[in-house]
Amino acid sequence: MVSKEVEEFRIAAAAYCDFIDSCSSFDDKETLIKLLSLVSRLYTEAFELPEVELEGEHTIDVDFPLPEVIFQKHNVYKEIFNPYHDTIPVNGCLDDDITDIYSDIKNGLLLYEQGHDAEAVWEWKFSFEVHWGEHATSAIRALHSINYQ
Repeated sequence: MVSKEVEEFRIAAAAYCDFIDSCSSFDDKETLIKLLSLVSRLYTEAFELPEVELEGEHTIDVDFPLPEVIFQKHNVYKEIFNPYHDTIPVNGCLDDDITDIYSDIKNGLLLYEQGHDAEAVWEWKFSFEVHWGEHATSAIRALHSINYQ
């Protein structure tokens, strides 16, 4: 299941996970701009992932520790969860966004490294559509606000 699109996503995913693994505090401007770039690239590359049909159930579980991420004064932000139905802002948390993205992406990376290419691609695409894509768009908006407003 190696294609140009899968390889480009894998590279973006590895860069994101490596960056999160190498940082613990995300408070200085340079780190926040780099994080915005990585999340944006990951989100964009996810659109190109191919559809994958898996035979049987998807039951490969991979365990790994989640890194600690600290945003201090930039952690909590306001958002409208569903802009077409909700009217009351709720609190979002960058640390939750970044670790949820990490968890979904890292799971696929580990599957890929173990030779489960189709399962990895399925995991990346499915979790993008139902979970980490929402966290990415929220994080992108918050990080853009921190860096440019």
